[in-house]
Amino acid sequence: MNESLVYNRHSQADVCLLLEGTFPYVRGGVSTWVKQIIEGMPHLSFSIIFLGAIDGDYDEPAYDIPENVIHIELHYLLETDVQTENKKKPFWKIEQDKTEQFSKNDELHSMLSTSEGVLGDDVARSFAGLLIGPGAINETELKHSKLAWNTIKRKYEEAPEGLDFNHFFWTIRAMHSPLFTLARIAENAPQASVYHSVSTGYAGFLGSLLSTQTNAPLIISEHGIYTKERELDLAQVDWIPEEINPFKVGLNDNMNYLRRVWIRFFQSLGRMSYASANEIYTLYNGNRIRQIADGAPEEKLTIVPNGVNVERFKAIRRAPDAPIPPVLALIGRVVPIKDIKNFIRAMRIVRAKVPNAEGWLVGPQDEDPDYTRECKLLVESLDLGNCIKFLGFQSPDDIFPKIGLSVLTSVSEGQPLVMLEGYAAGIPAVATDVGSCSELVYGVNEEDKAIGASGAVVPIANPAEFADAAITLLRDEDIWRNARDAAITRVETYYDEKDMIRRYADIYQTQLDFSTSVSKAS
Repeated sequence: MNESLVYNRHSQADVCLLLEGTFPYVRGGVSTWVKQIIEGMPHLSFSIIFLGAIDGDYDEPAYDIPENVIHIELHYLLETDVQTENKKKPFWKIEQDKTEQFSKNDELHSMLSTSEGVLGDDVARSFAGLLIGPGAINETELKHSKLAWNTIKRKYEEAPEGLDFNHFFWTIRAMHSPLFTLARIAENAPQASVYHSVSTGYAGFLGSLLSTQTNAPLIISEHGIYTKERELDLAQVDWIPEEINPFKVGLNDNMNYLRRVWIRFFQSLGRMSYASANEIYTLYNGNRIRQIADGAPEEKLTIVPNGVNVERFKAIRRAPDAPIPPVLALIGRVVPIKDIKNFIRAMRIVRAKVPNAEGWLVGPQDEDPDYTRECKLLVESLDLGNCIKFLGFQSPDDIFPKIGLSVLTSVSEGQPLVMLEGYAAGIPAVATDVGSCSELVYGVNEEDKAIGASGAVVPIANPAEFADAAITLLRDEDIWRNARDAAITRVETYYDEKDMIRRYADIYQTQLDFSTSVSKAS
């Protein structure tokens, strides 16, 4: 890690943000939101614990660090450097009578795999006790103790016949190793009055460990639903083997069992995160329904929509009677979840009806180089090199005045800030029917719906319908201008950054007051 980012480890921050793959190293909507929150509350001090995947993926921060951030630390979850005196001891000879702990571990895992819904805070605390403090199970024991070996063997015996033991064994080790990294982070974390995780997953579980260890309040904000996004990722990854032994079980999908194990693992992290949280905040009702289904206690959930700096983008709106540029801009990362290929295929149809149309891809291209290369090859194969431009990261202030439509072809979203920023700049949107996109385009309630459509929403992975919606808006000035007016009215009425900052300032103050009262009582 760049040591210049470690400012003041020993000062207690008002709020410690737990961030997995977002601010300040990765650009995107959630990172923009985090920056809004920090800069919108200069009276509070923040520390940041950033969780990344592999050393080397994150060089310099992608954002300037606000002055009220007093500490940042960066950790990698896919690398471990366990230094223990037991490391060189013989296999089977290292545990110090951890029978009770492994028995408790088996009991908790069994309960998680057979139960659904809301967990009690005691379950999260029990897991924390297995990872932190005197008598905790350490990573060396997971990898080399006979007790761990026996546990893995028992779990393997419950798996479908024909599952390769080596695949199962290494899956379990890979799955659990990051938890020991999180335990070490929690034991040495900077002090804070409030911990705030901007997801469940590993960051949320770290929040659970920190809340258990310090008794400080934990709040969780979810933009996209972490478990849903991991399910989408796991459906596509090629590092989970699919081969089976046909001599034992014939042709079936037993190896997909490992994908289900991974999904249950992330679901369990989510349930424990929810159980430990004092409050859970979400962006819209669709998220709220999914969170309840995933085990979030309904009484903890509150909807706080995103907001954007309306005044900033108002300054770059074109004149009401200005020509409509035939440019469709997808502002976002070039990654599979954004389904860039769908946009490219749609542009071929758009060009047939709007010959001067252009498609701009505005966002980082280095997060998934293989996917970026596939997208560029698709552009070449469809002979679209003269109209689709890969522009890399650009400031939205420079892009919005030059485009006619803001577009999203994602297969998963929360409440996209880029759509709201476009609205504030007077740009209608065409988006797939994911997250809150339908609410953003057509409205949430009767009063909101009366404003009118601020663009169009189309099905996922349907380039023909996507293209038709874009063509209609670009070719009919009255429809486009009505959509622009609705976009401006909607964002100014319901999605102003000032309202969001005020609500989170109140949330933090409530939790800070609670933290102070707990400290005085103890």
